[in-house]
Amino acid sequence: MNLSKNMNEVLTGLFLVFVALFAFYLSWPLSSGTEVGLGPGFVPRMFAFIQLVLGIVLVASGLSTAGERLEAWQARPLLLILGSITFFAVSIERMGLLISVTGLVLISCAANRDTSFRETVILAVSSAAASALLFVKLLGLSIAVFPPNLLGN
Repeated sequence: MNLSKNMNEVLTGLFLVFVALFAFYLSWPLSSGTEVGLGPGFVPRMFAFIQLVLGIVLVASGLSTAGERLEAWQARPLLLILGSITFFAVSIERMGLLISVTGLVLISCAANRDTSFRETVILAVSSAAASALLFVKLLGLSIAVFPPNLLGN
């Protein structure tokens, strides 16, 4: 029996499996449960398990279906995505949620040459508004929405 391989799916699945196993390793010292409820290790292990299963499914699917040729790596998208995550991490406390999420989306959308400026702006504004609504209003997290110095805080 000759299996056609979709190497893009196989490699993506292997990456998910690797990250899930790393998450299991990091969450190993945390307890899954206590006498009164769930412990701090329950949620990370649950997400790691879900990711592990999805990774295994991707590997199996990639090994059993025909796929496109393996795509070549491109430095520009990789650097822009990593740069957008770095921007968010560095700016969230200094610039607030709205500017950080907007910058994250604007920088990461630059990684795809097919994304129009209009689409990027709509996605950035809606993502920032949805983040503020979800994390600050609905979940009640104490995240600065605007830059702290802007409003005299």
